[in-house]
Amino acid sequence: MRLFLSLPVLVVVLSMVLEGPVPAQGAPDGSSALDKLKDLGQTLGEKAREVIDRIKQSEISTKTRNWFSETLQKVKEKLKIDS
Repeated sequence: MRLFLSLPVLVVVLSMVLEGPVPAQGAPDGSSALDKLKDLGQTLGEKAREVIDRIKQSEISTKTRNWFSETLQKVKEKLKIDS
């Protein structure tokens, strides 16, 4: 009976030994994830600033600002004359 019980135990132990060490499950490092998020945020911020600067310097936006300024001046002048 002892031999009958020890053989399955021996087989299990041998199979575990022959498999070798279990590869370590690399837990994600919290600091590296935060660094990646910071870098992502910085690059997105820089790209957003570039886009906003391009929009501000574009011809259409300049013409639109000038048109609004002229129209506002005209409205102000009409209001001053009427009062």
